[in-house]
Amino acid sequence: MTVTTTKRKKYVREMTPTWWKSWDFYKFYMVREATALPTVWFSLVLLYGVICLGKPMGFVESFIPFLQNPLVVILNIISLAALILHAVTLFDMTGEVMSGTTGLPSTLIRNALRIAFAVVTLLALILVFI
Repeated sequence: MTVTTTKRKKYVREMTPTWWKSWDFYKFYMVREATALPTVWFSLVLLYGVICLGKPMGFVESFIPFLQNPLVVILNIISLAALILHAVTLFDMTGEVMSGTTGLPSTLIRNALRIAFAVVTLLALILVFI
């Protein structure tokens, strides 16, 4: 068995670190994936709240003043916006994927998920203010 070699250079397409900036689809994809960062922030806030619950008067003396900090309020609002963006895009994709396996229209699945999300959110708000 003989191996033939060629003197031609192999074509290697250049891949820059900002390749995704050339298409709007990829820009939005990167924004959607970046919603993981505010989710990490919110998870750390919840973890801190659980730690404060374990201390006598820690919740009232530490956690509530922490939540009242304007920077924390702004970061939590950003986290909420990221969660809503992630949920809406997740529902859109789920509708597309499930329509192929269930035979139901994607708009029906998407709208059912959005309604369920709204109902659970309203129930949580009602429980908070009771």
